[in-house]
Amino acid sequence: MKILSISHSCVIEEYQRRMVEVAKYPNVELTLLVPQHWLQFNKIVSLEKDSDENYLVISNEPITWGFKQNAFRNVTHIYPGIRQLLKRVEPDIVELWEEPFSAVTAHTIFWIKRTVPKARVIFFSAQNVFKRYPPPFWAFEKYTYENAHFAFLMNKEVIGVVRRKGYEREFAVLPLGVDTDIFRKKDVSSLKKGLGIRDFVVGFVGKITRQKGILHLIEAVSRISKKVQLLIVGDGELRDEAEQLIDGVGLRQQTIFLEGVLHSEIPDYLNCIDILVFPSITLPHVKEQFGRVIIEAMACGVPVIGSDSGEIPSTIDEAGLIFKEGDVKGLKEKIECLMSNRNLRSLLAKKGKKRVTEHFTWKKIAEAQYQVYRELMS
Repeated sequence: MKILSISHSCVIEEYQRRMVEVAKYPNVELTLLVPQHWLQFNKIVSLEKDSDENYLVISNEPITWGFKQNAFRNVTHIYPGIRQLLKRVEPDIVELWEEPFSAVTAHTIFWIKRTVPKARVIFFSAQNVFKRYPPPFWAFEKYTYENAHFAFLMNKEVIGVVRRKGYEREFAVLPLGVDTDIFRKKDVSSLKKGLGIRDFVVGFVGKITRQKGILHLIEAVSRISKKVQLLIVGDGELRDEAEQLIDGVGLRQQTIFLEGVLHSEIPDYLNCIDILVFPSITLPHVKEQFGRVIIEAMACGVPVIGSDSGEIPSTIDEAGLIFKEGDVKGLKEKIECLMSNRNLRSLLAKKGKKRVTEHFTWKKIAEAQYQVYRELMS
């Protein structure tokens, strides 16, 4: 079966691991369409992997509507020459790792219907908050729902959203995965020395935005009387406010703030911390859809503390600790609990690695995808 997969996030090499596993099936002929460059993690990233022995990578520079913000670029880009590519590949299945309300999804489906009308179409959605979009996005979404044959949904909350909006066909809940050959326990003593790490380290990896709850984490750590360091890896619109709060609560000497870190370097920094905190909060327009860094930390044997926002509790399950979102006192108590209990940290680390192995390896994700392919082809 011929699969055409379209994904802007696969500009990052690690995110192509899904394709590596899918392409291992002997009857799968996979072509991946990706951008040559993309705004990822608040910076422009060039395509990290442009070839593979088991699948074809085609890179093309998308056309966007001129928006610089990452969220707008994600939903306003299209690929020039998509009609010619469809004719060349003649796919049996086209999977769009893009939201149903995005321009690239509707634009691609338009040309599928006119070029390879027998092809089955799969779209992806992680949107777990019900929203009414302005034109033309509501029209893109309606068009996708009417013409797609299947949906990969990030979490169970998305089901209610797409059903309420009119999508009536089949779906599968398909979370993200992690490469356990890359994200694993490793010796990073030289890196820790270079960073000046000497005490118990609480880590945060992600966007520095209000929704990610970084300010609550800073406040919680500032209230801990024991020796503790805070390692923050990321950047974003709340960076200046976070820096000011760090100074205001007297955490400057205890805080290591790193920006511009490549995704390939994240495993090293995860191995520098004793626990990861994922303190996201729910806002009117957004709540946590999965928490990729949670499973990355688990794969590295790092215990995790997460808020109860969105999908976080389901991602962590019993392999970590959960606190009520926005509850600084509760977060402080969870951190202190793990700081003082080495056995609990060890237990959660083992549970986390087991959970990743059973549910979140790219091999497991690819197995679920392949079963969908077979069903669509039959």
